[in-house]
Amino acid sequence: MLKTLKSAPVSVPLLTVAIYLLLSLCGRFLGPETVGENNIFLVVIVIQIIAFAVPCFLYLGIKGIKPEQYMLKGRINGNAVLLSVGAFFTLVLGTLALQLAFYRGGRGLSLDKGYMDSLFAGSGGGVGLFLSYCLVPAVCEELFFRGVVIGEYRKYGSFNAVLISTLYFTLMHFTAQGFVIYLFAGAVLGAAAVICRSVYPSMVLHTCFNMYALYGNSSFISKAAFNTSSVFMGFVLTVLLLLALAFTFSRVETVFEQYSKTDAEMPIPEKSINHLYIYITPALAVPIAAFLIINALL
Repeated sequence: MLKTLKSAPVSVPLLTVAIYLLLSLCGRFLGPETVGENNIFLVVIVIQIIAFAVPCFLYLGIKGIKPEQYMLKGRINGNAVLLSVGAFFTLVLGTLALQLAFYRGGRGLSLDKGYMDSLFAGSGGGVGLFLSYCLVPAVCEELFFRGVVIGEYRKYGSFNAVLISTLYFTLMHFTAQGFVIYLFAGAVLGAAAVICRSVYPSMVLHTCFNMYALYGNSSFISKAAFNTSSVFMGFVLTVLLLLALAFTFSRVETVFEQYSKTDAEMPIPEKSINHLYIYITPALAVPIAAFLIINALL
């Protein structure tokens, strides 16, 4: 029984639900009216650490896993940096295209995390906003989603690991309206972590994307996307997105070519298709049920 509970297909979903509950409780009971506007940024940072970092390290400690083992161990070099640049433009352009397709005019889409909505009411900008909204959430969330989740599921195939981490990442934001945006973002972040064999590129990507969501959503390109012909902007965004994808995939090819030379003896990863049974694990449905219940109660 204990061995079953410790297996990734059971323990990771349970850890995910615990994090969902912590986030929803914090969002429900901590706000400007309870902590004061002067302490908002500090509170958000503390929430991120308590809800993500602490459970992650407790989980790894209980399972006897060294943190660096699941942070992935790839070397960060020029190819990884260029791949990350391509992934960032893919992320931004893809997000704009999805906003244009599903949320014309930007209505119906909020890039704010649901559990932070009340915490930012009446807050100002500056370093505190950057740390609490952009940097700390990116580091803490990547520690869990692209570190622990992908690290635990990698043995079942890289595609399965990215897909499951993307699903949990999307559900964590507690928003049905922005579901497709977070699904896309999670897939790009997960792919970057797996290809670079490191969680650090996804942390940087996530931080930059949060900065775009915070500061760039009112930029010229965003305004142009929602104030011109949808057909014209759709064409422009599609062309730019294809160029970004082409550049990113060319960097992926270069990265794997480098791996073939420097890590020739490294074992070939498991094929995801051989482990599709993990999708029928009852525990996998628990985070989905938690998402639906929390969304209904919030």
